[in-house]
Amino acid sequence: MTDAPLNDALDDASTVSEAATYSLGAARAARAPKRVRDKFIGFAVDEASAMILHEAVSPLLPSAERIHVVNFRASLTVLAGMPTPEIVLIDISGEDQPINALMELADVVEPGTTVLVIGEIQNVNFYRTVTKGMGVKEYLAKPLTAAKLSRHFLPVITNRGVNMPGQRDGRVVTFAGARGGVGVSTIVSNLAWYIANELHRHTVLLDGELHTGTAMLSLNLGATKGLSLALEMPERVDNLLIERSVQPAGERLHVLAAQEALDKPLDYQPGGAIMLTNALRKRYNFLVADAGARLSPLSRDLFFCAQQRVVVIDPSTISIRNLERLATLPGGPGQSPHTMVVLNRAGTPGGISQTYMENVLGLKFDAVIPDLPRVVPKSTQFGTPAAAVRGPFRNAIANLAAALGAHAMAEAA
Repeated sequence: MTDAPLNDALDDASTVSEAATYSLGAARAARAPKRVRDKFIGFAVDEASAMILHEAVSPLLPSAERIHVVNFRASLTVLAGMPTPEIVLIDISGEDQPINALMELADVVEPGTTVLVIGEIQNVNFYRTVTKGMGVKEYLAKPLTAAKLSRHFLPVITNRGVNMPGQRDGRVVTFAGARGGVGVSTIVSNLAWYIANELHRHTVLLDGELHTGTAMLSLNLGATKGLSLALEMPERVDNLLIERSVQPAGERLHVLAAQEALDKPLDYQPGGAIMLTNALRKRYNFLVADAGARLSPLSRDLFFCAQQRVVVIDPSTISIRNLERLATLPGGPGQSPHTMVVLNRAGTPGGISQTYMENVLGLKFDAVIPDLPRVVPKSTQFGTPAAAVRGPFRNAIANLAAALGAHAMAEAA
């Protein structure tokens, strides 16, 4: 894709890249008033690209089916016959004159449209031309991967700036269960308590189960309406809303949880969790989030925007099977490529042995929490952290905190 005709086209485009005619949407700047627009529409020329795009965007958008497998010309026809969505993802593969193709796209998209482009050209000059001079937000060359999409496209689709490594904000750790009932809520509530009280780090515990969450009950607290409000209207998230929404569970521990009526649907705005976690990171050293096991849109966002994601499993066959499926979910910018795995209730009578599970999965568990049926359930029922009592459970939580990089204030960098 570096032959002379293409280079000539790139040179010509670069020469006039500052001209208004090369700004996508400029050709329609004076057209009729704004209409209600969809959030997103995507086009891919081939099935393989469409599949990976669908897997990447489906956690973030209610209309995940809006990935169409058509060529570029058909894409233009579809866009010309509808109000342009806020975000358009277009595939220019197979176009002999890609610059001209993008100029044609400018004639059918409305002003203010965010345009993402995929194609076959792997050329720095082409990338600079389309992103600097033609109004394209981001361009990716094929083959697409989940890592490339999560780093370059997904933050644009969510319209939220996910903090990148090196920024001195708090650390987000999100826990999910390989299946329901593996003890995620117990682990996150005790871990948050331990980091706050024993390691003296300012910590917030966020319960992502808005209808059936138990994190606040584990710490003998009540729920508030602030979390639901923040997720339904993320643009309202500020320090005042956070202060009024969190429940103090100690000098350095706050809890953000809800317990909505079961018949009340949540009008969750995709990407709302990313705005909320970014705001919380500026106030706390650690944000420990419980994403549950149902993988709701909120849970998927919490999983996406974490610096470290953790999957909790128990010694069962279904946990082994679901762990492999969870590992396929795309990670966000700045996220550790290693998904930590915690084995809870190790040694449960009738359960699979730890050695066998590690051999089958081909990994070593990052933390192992023993089965303590006489200790943990009793503490949970009384709303007191089991980690407050010296013993095997507290030791396991301490090891988990260390594996996550949580250290006492005096040791922190």
